[in-house]
Amino acid sequence: MAEPDLIETCPICRNKTLVTTINENDIPYFGRILIYTSICSSCGYKHSDVIFLDQKRPIKIEFKASGPEDLRVRVIRSSMASISIPELGIDIEPVQNGESFISDIEGVLFRVLNVMSQILKDSSPQEKEIILEKMKKIGKMRNGLDALTFVIDDPSGNSAILSNRAKIEFKQ
Repeated sequence: MAEPDLIETCPICRNKTLVTTINENDIPYFGRILIYTSICSSCGYKHSDVIFLDQKRPIKIEFKASGPEDLRVRVIRSSMASISIPELGIDIEPVQNGESFISDIEGVLFRVLNVMSQILKDSSPQEKEIILEKMKKIGKMRNGLDALTFVIDDPSGNSAILSNRAKIEFKQ
């Protein structure tokens, strides 16, 4: 069911040209969701997100990827979920107005590489060495040379790792 478009003030250019569209869908395994998309016709700013309308039990999901085929395992992250990769010492925490996404493990690693590339620009020599080492390790993981543990912790229970090898722990 499509809701009427909303015209709002753009957070970037401050013009009243931000068009937001909201659609409600019912997705198997996940329940009812709202998909909203905002696009500014003046400056091109775009933002989209998925809001899960059905609350589930808090969940922790762990998946061990040991080869290139495991990097294609689908990942669904709600905006409330944190992701950690212990072998890299990486924790991706949810932020206010965080973004839900559907990707695969390789796509998440690619997102991490992009963030590391940005951080690298303003880092000290010592920090650069640590970041470059982590980036090298991600490269090995993407080529199936190193295993990795992928953990999602979601208080909303709306995240998933779509593999029969994923270990699921429901929390209280």
